[in-house]
Amino acid sequence: MPVKILILLFIFAIPLVPTFWALVDIPKRRFSSPGKKILWFLTVSTLPFLGAVLYILLMRRHTEPLEIR
Repeated sequence: MPVKILILLFIFAIPLVPTFWALVDIPKRRFSSPGKKILWFLTVSTLPFLGAVLYILLMRRHTEPLEIR
C-alpha cells in the first residue's frame, strides 16, 4: 500500500516542480513590460504545468535577471 501512495505522490508532484520554479522565477526577471510579467504569472498560476512549460520554453530566454542592489 505505501508504494502505491508514493507512486501517486510522484505522479502528481513532479508536474508541480516546473510550476513552482516558474512562479518563483517570474518576479526575478525583467520583462519588456509589466503587463507581460503579470500575464505570464497569471498564465503559470492558472494553467499549472502547461503554463510553466510554455514560460520556460518560450519566454524565459527573452528576459533578463533583475539587478540586485
